[in-house]
Parts: sequence; structure tokens; C-alpha cells
Amino acid sequence: MKINKQILTVTVLVAILITFIPLGAAAPVGTSESATVEAANSWLGVKSVHEGNDISGIDCSHLVYQVYEKVGAKGIIFQKVPDMKKNTNYVITSSPAPGDVIFWQKDVTQNGKTYWLSAHVGIYIGNNQFIDTSFDTKNVAVENITGVYKAGMPYFAKWSHI
Repeated sequence: MKINKQILTVTVLVAILITFIPLGAAAPVGTSESATVEAANSWLGVKSVHEGNDISGIDCSHLVYQVYEKVGAKGIIFQKVPDMKKNTNYVITSSPAPGDVIFWQKDVTQNGKTYWLSAHVGIYIGNNQFIDTSFDTKNVAVENITGVYKAGMPYFAKWSHI
């Protein structure tokens, strides 16, 4: 059987391209879920500081901005949470996947402590977990969507600007 070298070359190139194209990534369009989660993980342990924007201290909105900028989200600009929620480039999804942004609809008070969730944001990493600037640890941490966070009525969005 004779194989045409051009057909073989094209087939190999297509196979290589398919291997490296992230299909259905929930992270910002054009990035992979794993790159977004890895970028979020790189902030773990950094101190939570209101209006902080670097490794000496960071707040939740800067955390999302820094992660998405690192993975190359096109057109991303820094915004505080209320403006992020209004930004139509954050498209709400009912099927959250790693790399999506997690928002909350309301604040929650538990044991005399108020969690200002309506002005909070994080990066969903899968398995009912997200990375945020933790109210409890005062550092960037991995948290579960249970208790206070579930009561705040979470919803998810992805950056879709191309």
C-alpha cells in the first residue's frame, strides 16, 4: 500500500494541533482550565489585603484580574466586584468548570460575623472548591462551597471576550 506523503504530513499536523487546543475550556476563552487553576494556585498563602494587588497582599477582585491576565484573557481590565458583575464579558453559566469565576448574590451573617459575599469573587477550581481571599484565614486559600458560601447563593461566570 502506497501512502501519499502530503496526506500523512497533514494528518500528523492536524493530530498535533488537536492535542494542544483546549476544547471547551471553562477558563477565559483561549486559555486552558489547568493554566487558570495553576495561576490561581500560585497565589495560595498570600495575605488578604483590601485593595492589595501583589504578592505582599491582594484582594479578591485583584486576584481574579491577576489570574486572568496571567493566562492571557483578552481584553481583561481590572474592576471591583460590583462592576465585574455588571460586565457583560462575564457570561453566567449553569455548568461551572475549573477556571470559572464564582460570585455570590447576598451577604451572610453567621455567629455574629458578616461575610460580605455580595462584594466577593473567587476562581472555581472544581469539586465544589474555589480559591479566594478567605474571610477566615485572611490569606488566599482553597475553600469549599458549603455553609456560609452556599448560603450566599453562588453563581458562576466565564470571561468570554475574544
